[in-house]
Amino acid sequence: MLVDEARRLALLSRLSEVLGEEEARTLIECLPPVRWEHLATKDDVKASEVRIRTEMNGKFALVDAEFARVHTRIDGLEHKMEAGFQSLRGEFVEHRGEMALQMAKLTRTMVFIMSGFMLTIWGTMLGIGLT
Repeated sequence: MLVDEARRLALLSRLSEVLGEEEARTLIECLPPVRWEHLATKDDVKASEVRIRTEMNGKFALVDAEFARVHTRIDGLEHKMEAGFQSLRGEFVEHRGEMALQMAKLTRTMVFIMSGFMLTIWGTMLGIGLT
């Protein structure tokens, strides 16, 4: 049976006649304004806590799995980048050798050209000085 506000006031009035005003109000305040089966018990709260924790743990497991997938992808990218850098290093070393060879060839060519100019200038100076 649902106790509505009119019935609570009628009970308060009758209790006031029997117990007195203050005691009647105290007793009425101890009674819930809703049906007893609508009140949560400690077991209800504990069951809700267990259900919420289970849901949260499931969601945390999904988040952990997603982070693991992200870390795996990052590790894969790091390996690919490292392989790319190793390839670039190899190409650089290869081209550095070619560049050194070309520089050596150019240096020899310039030495021969400069030697030719020097011989021409010295020959001219010796020719002018002998006459």
